This record gives sequence, C-alpha cells and structure tokens, in this order.
Amino acid sequence: MASVPSNSSPPSRLVKAAIEFAATQIGVRESPLVSNRGKDVDQYLRAVGLNPVGNSFAWCVAFTHFCYLKAAASLNSENPHIKTPGVLDHWNKAGTKAGVVRVTKANAVADPSRVKPGSLFIVDLGKGLGHSGMVVETANGRLVTIEGNTNDNGSRNGIGVFRRTARKINEINKGFIDYSGF
Repeated sequence: MASVPSNSSPPSRLVKAAIEFAATQIGVRESPLVSNRGKDVDQYLRAVGLNPVGNSFAWCVAFTHFCYLKAAASLNSENPHIKTPGVLDHWNKAGTKAGVVRVTKANAVADPSRVKPGSLFIVDLGKGLGHSGMVVETANGRLVTIEGNTNDNGSRNGIGVFRRTARKINEINKGFIDYSGF
C-alpha cells in the first residue's frame, strides 16, 4: 500500500489560530478530576451557553468551540464554529451552515486529504453519545488530535485536554467537520 502524504499545514489563518490556541490548553485538567468542572472547563461550558455550577456536562465540543472562539477574537473575525455542547447536534447542524463542510467517513477513507488540520472528528457512540476533537495533522491514515474531556486512552468522558496520536481516519465512524473555508 502506498503511503499517504502528511497533511499538517492549516488551510486558513483562523484554523491556524484555533490549533495554536488548542495547543496552549494541553494539560488542562478537571478540578476535581472526573467532575467535568474546573476553572478552564467551566469557561468552555459557558462559551456554549451552559451553566456548569451544580452540573456535570461532557465538554469535548465546548472545548473546540472555545478554541475557535478565542482564535476568531484574536483575528477580530466571526467564530464559524457552531455553538452547541452536543457532538451529534454539531454534526447535524454542520450540514445546514453555509461554508461548513461535512466529510463523511466513507469520503475521508477514500480520500484522506479531505481531512484537514482544524477539522473536527465526530464519533457516534450510540444512545445520543459521541466524542469530538480537533485534528492537528494526518499522516498515513493516522490522526494527531487535540481533545478535551478525554484521557490517554481516548475516553469520551476523561479528565482533561490531551494531544493524541492513536486515532485512525477509518475508525472515525461519523466523519469530520471542516471549518477551513473561514
């Protein structure tokens, strides 16, 4: 099998800024651990309209939204990331927002170059549950990602923000949301 070239160059200034901001968050941890809370986690949740006080919300998409929010603010531009805390809601709404491209699993496997840095992977775990994170790079079908509410093993309900290298394009069962047009 021929190797697939690496895709590591962000396609726009906004995407580059979102990835750079996400990288500054690596190492953020919940406080206390396994609480879906903490100073930074609460900021992510508030950014998508949730009040974390007295609650426990999964926050992987709140994290990616916050990264794009900070990137857009740094460039004095609009945040194109759909404002939602729900992984599957994000996928569904992305199909209706102008300028946002959804890349299905089948299309990503057939042409891995369609998975660009800054894209968000979407995993559907059934029963309304999912997980998402930001793609930093692809190479030979593997993804380098920055993910919130995960751990070293890739949990959908972990303890912090991690840089991961274990995911593969063909294991992402829903697809990818591409914000590179902004």
